[in-house]
Amino acid sequence: INVGILAADLDDRVESWNSRLEKMTGILRSDATGKTLRELLPAGLCDQLEARAGEPGVHSLYKYPMREREATLNIAIAPLFSRGGARIGRLIIFDDITDREELERRLVQADKLSSIGLLAAGVAHEVNTPLAVISTYAQMLAKQISGDAQKAPLLEKIARQTFRASEIVNS
Repeated sequence: INVGILAADLDDRVESWNSRLEKMTGILRSDATGKTLRELLPAGLCDQLEARAGEPGVHSLYKYPMREREATLNIAIAPLFSRGGARIGRLIIFDDITDREELERRLVQADKLSSIGLLAAGVAHEVNTPLAVISTYAQMLAKQISGDAQKAPLLEKIARQTFRASEIVNS
């Protein structure tokens, strides 16, 4: 199974510790069995587990940051009952979602970059349209007054600057 599972009695002593939990924590099953959760898990996590100890039903801790391993875990806590229906402890399941969390972060970042790209393309299009109109009219006017030594350089300057602005927008 790809999740860490432990069973603890009513005194929070570990009764069962699977191999995936061995890999996640670096603590062997033989070393974990019989010890309390406080001896094996971070204090902050134990505080949250103890806060839910007396509550009925299944509880979850989503995206719990396990700083010791630089991991992110989803943790489910469920009461454990005997065949007779008496509560004998609890089952705690640890799902390491670190890789999934990183993929989600990358996906969000890619989505942001995509949105910025679309916005930039839209702005470039909206700015280039009036620049093209200005450049076209400047060129048409330049052809009409090609003999005017005062106005022709001004129209040429307008055409050059609109071309320059268009290059800036496109880059």
